[in-house]
Amino acid sequence: MDERIQSLTVSIQGIVTDIMGPLRRKSINEPAFARLYAAMEEAELLIREEQQIDRQLAAQLFQVYSQLVTQSGYVYDKSLFVPHIGKMQGMIRKIFGSTLQNV
Repeated sequence: MDERIQSLTVSIQGIVTDIMGPLRRKSINEPAFARLYAAMEEAELLIREEQQIDRQLAAQLFQVYSQLVTQSGYVYDKSLFVPHIGKMQGMIRKIFGSTLQNV
């Protein structure tokens, strides 16, 4: 695996840790999500032409997305969660390829 991708994956792992604690308390860590989105943009650029994507990176992104969806089900006011769910979904599609949009 490319060193830059490996470094980015480690960076994303730290960001995910910053997101998950508050998320489990039904709270959104906006600065951490901003860092995650920036890292996801960089990841998309780095792996755009790759045929395989690091499993750990995919698992981390899926973990955040699935927890967003899960935790939003436990709150009355979903307005904090919905924009992040949509943005994560769009960025994951962008990273993993546009073919997912046809599923």
